[in-house]
Amino acid sequence: MSEHDEREIREALKQAFPPINRELGRDLWPAVLRKLAARPTRVPWYDWALIGVSAGVLLFFPQLILVFAYHL
Repeated sequence: MSEHDEREIREALKQAFPPINRELGRDLWPAVLRKLAARPTRVPWYDWALIGVSAGVLLFFPQLILVFAYHL
């Protein structure tokens, strides 16, 4: 590849990808504080059901703990 081709590619890339703005448009900390102060999220009933079924399966089939540990 010649120097001219490399320069053309470089210019095309500069036009396609303008420089990014590294400064934030706003302060994110107040939004984080609002999110933390908001009502805590509720856990749906089916998550509790999945936890209960998983615990029951592991109680009745303790060998599965080794199978799951092997795949981690």
